Amino acid sequence: MRRVRVRTPSRIHMTLIDLNGELGRIDGGIGLAMENPFVEIEASRAEDVVINGITTEAFQRAVKKLSEAFGRGIEIKILNNYKTHVGLGNGTQTALSVAEAYRRLYGLDLTLTDLASLVGRGGTSGIGVAAFKFGGFILDGGHSKKVKKDFLPSSASKAPPPPVLARYDFPDWDVVLAVPELSGYFGEKEVNLFQKYCPISLGEVKTLTHIILMKILPAVIEKDLDEFSDGISRIQ
Repeated sequence: MRRVRVRTPSRIHMTLIDLNGELGRIDGGIGLAMENPFVEIEASRAEDVVINGITTEAFQRAVKKLSEAFGRGIEIKILNNYKTHVGLGNGTQTALSVAEAYRRLYGLDLTLTDLASLVGRGGTSGIGVAAFKFGGFILDGGHSKKVKKDFLPSSASKAPPPPVLARYDFPDWDVVLAVPELSGYFGEKEVNLFQKYCPISLGEVKTLTHIILMKILPAVIEKDLDEFSDGISRIQ
């Protein structure tokens, strides 16, 4: 294959579930894939690495890491992108779009888990990786403390993406995105945030799990917007 086009969703990560770890697992989460905003690229084989369009650090980092890992060039044209560090998962979608382009262009026998691990995504929340593959509303099962011992954001964790416990079609509800003109937490600031507040109390984890299992997930399946909204309000 000489040329491919890859389009990714964005995602809303609604909460991590277990930042206590008493049962031997940490993380876990729920979230939603969205058609807009989105990342879209066109890619072709090349001798060197070329990025056309308004690039970002996330694109540059992903292309550098993958070109070194595979020893092959790529030419990428960025057709559409959206803001980074505003809570919509741009870093993961950017990295996976480049990884998927490499996989298809060169016929690489790699799974999505392989690709996510190569670009260092899914080490805390699995929502972005699962959204890329499945779309919809997603519940992920977090990480065993055998493979991830510390409370860290995905950008600082080398753990593989977690298992997807459930995936449902999301009801046809309007989603209004209100993005404040503020700089989000990322890099060292995000790591420090995890270190400062984790572990959280087991009581908080139990309450959160109860709301997810007995209110939010049933509301998605039964298409009950009032119950869903109440559940989201309770976990905020």
